[in-house]
Amino acid sequence: MSFPSRPSICFAHVAYRCGERFAARGAPFPFFEVRSLPELEARIGEADVLVVSGLWRNTLPALSPRLKFVQSLSAGTDQYDREVFARHGIRLASAAGANANAVAEHAVGLLLGVTRRLFLARDDQHRRHWSGMKGDFAEREDELAGKTALVVGTGRIGAKLIRLLKAFDMRVIAVRQNPEAGAAGADEVHAAAALPSLLPRADAVILVCPLTEATRGLIHAGSFAAMKPTAILVNCARGPVAE
Repeated sequence: MSFPSRPSICFAHVAYRCGERFAARGAPFPFFEVRSLPELEARIGEADVLVVSGLWRNTLPALSPRLKFVQSLSAGTDQYDREVFARHGIRLASAAGANANAVAEHAVGLLLGVTRRLFLARDDQHRRHWSGMKGDFAEREDELAGKTALVVGTGRIGAKLIRLLKAFDMRVIAVRQNPEAGAAGADEVHAAAALPSLLPRADAVILVCPLTEATRGLIHAGSFAAMKPTAILVNCARGPVAE
């Protein structure tokens, strides 16, 4: 695959200001930015490199014989048809690791939001309502310390998440395709096949795995039946991982 000496870059996103960031760093190559699919379809023929995520369609390569490289703005690349890329001679790169901190922190934020019942405090505040003290433990805020988190996926996001959960004094069980690769700081590491037997032990199940044929529908009705009634599910993976 050969590139022109000054490849043209198209930044395609409905909200991200990639062009502005690129210009602030000197913009060594010519670039343009689009905000919608019709605009992308109209101008894709001008780009050697496309930086994109949600606006991607597998019909785009047919509109641009010039396109040689696609940089995904997301770590997940399940939306890109590999056969289409091979047929048109286009290379694909993911943004694996770029969002590791943000997603791991978001997962902890969601877990804390439910455990500390922050959504109820927010609603009470908006209503200017004082709910008073509660004696029923089922209605009170809870703590993460001492509880068990089951983290499914130990890539960059999962590894960061495990470190954060350990800082809250949680016991962490990790699930990964190859447990021999290490526990990423977890107390235990198991193969994906062990997931059904691990679910009853978890106070929180956090999904940070990629969407593949092996993980599609990984969490289903039977999984919920195996979990504690009080367990919390946090899905920071693709939606179809949990049916």
